[in-house]
Amino acid sequence: MIVHPRSLLLGLLVILYLQSGAVGQNSKSPKKCCFSFYTRPIPVADITQYEETDPHCTRAGVIFTTKKGPVCVDPGFRWVKRAKDIIDLLEGSNSTQPSV
Repeated sequence: MIVHPRSLLLGLLVILYLQSGAVGQNSKSPKKCCFSFYTRPIPVADITQYEETDPHCTRAGVIFTTKKGPVCVDPGFRWVKRAKDIIDLLEGSNSTQPSV
C-alpha cells in the first residue's frame, strides 16, 4: 500500500481542524464552578477572601480562599452568609482608612 504525502497532509489538516473546533466550543464554559461543597463552618479568621462562582455553573457556590487553599461552600448556609458579611465589613473598614 502506497501512502501519498498529500493524503497524509490532508488527513493531518482535517484532524487539526476538528480538534480546534472542539477546543473552541469549551471557551464559553465557566472558569470556576463548585461540584461538591464543604459543609462544616469555617472560622472567619481562616478566610482571606471569597468569590461567587460563575452564574453559568450548574450550581451556585461560593469559593472561600483559606490559609489551606480554596474551599467551595453552599451559599445557602447561614454561616456562609455571615462569613461573607463579616469579610465585606472588614474589607470596607480597611479601604475607608486614609492613606498616609
